[in-house]
Amino acid sequence: MARKWSPNLEPETLAFPIKPRRHEAFDSWLNRLTVAHQVRRSQLFRHLQIDPVLASLDLARGQGGLDPAQHSACDEMVKRLAWAVEVDPEQIMAMFVGCEAGALLPGPHRRYVCAQCWYEAQRAGEPLIVCREWILRASWRCRRHGLPLSDMRTIPSDARGRQLQAFLAYAGIRSRKLLLKIRPNAHARAQNNAVLDYLIALGNWEGLAPPYPAYQVRFAANQYHFAHDRIAMLALAHSSRSYSARRFERMIAAKLPERPLPGGGTKPPVRGALRLRTCRPSKPKSTWTCDIFALFAAYGAVQQRRDRERELAVVFACLDRFPRPAIAACQPSDLLGSANRTVPGETGRCR
Repeated sequence: MARKWSPNLEPETLAFPIKPRRHEAFDSWLNRLTVAHQVRRSQLFRHLQIDPVLASLDLARGQGGLDPAQHSACDEMVKRLAWAVEVDPEQIMAMFVGCEAGALLPGPHRRYVCAQCWYEAQRAGEPLIVCREWILRASWRCRRHGLPLSDMRTIPSDARGRQLQAFLAYAGIRSRKLLLKIRPNAHARAQNNAVLDYLIALGNWEGLAPPYPAYQVRFAANQYHFAHDRIAMLALAHSSRSYSARRFERMIAAKLPERPLPGGGTKPPVRGALRLRTCRPSKPKSTWTCDIFALFAAYGAVQQRRDRERELAVVFACLDRFPRPAIAACQPSDLLGSANRTVPGETGRCR
């Protein structure tokens, strides 16, 4: 803010009136607002004389996620935030989603984004936002680029400039590799698109029957976020190889057996269900012993793999410079080819 924050200051428009972006989720915009002013959400709310209780609640659904007694406080929050950044309240309201709470990812898991969208935004100097549909449990791909979403929890906290751009480039390459391995069928993609539109804005479907009820029952409130790789599992569930995803669904839906008591009756399990864990495999024990020659060989292999990743990043960056028709003419093998190869319609190496 323009001056050091204090609870005694009068409400005023913020020093950095960061405007909401189209399709952006409310939490994404609010996080950008607090980071820019270097304050916590509770401090920002107190400064704008907004009910501080709201700062600790999940506001992704607006009034839909609050107790009726807090609806008036939510309306006041919308008005004050709109006044503070000089936008219409309708722009704030447009960032809320209209689905039930069970269709949203839990707060700590709302970290999936399209690496290509972030890569393009970072190069253009635009903010990195989280779209509303990306926080839904049924969302697993970017409809703009057709790429699987990427888990951004591994981004270094101090990543800036070229370092962040390189990270996003590698994430985009991994998304393309996943798409080449697991190809979702067109009917499943169409179902996913229709259900996402329905969950984001239920008001637009007033008077219409919900699309694909069977699909909604299976995916609207799915629990694939408990899997080690949520995106890969959802991609499998939308492909012809859905048997692996079905096995995970059966496992996570299974109940723990009750323990019989000596005098009769049963006792429910005391410990938490295994399905609530992250499903990460245990670290295998290594039998490798120190061998200096093996160490040199391993170092050489790592260097070769690192050089290969850099070549792929160069190809990724070069393709971003050319028109989309030229890129669309490339085969998947061309996207993952050598960095020395040129793009159709272009001559010479990328600079």
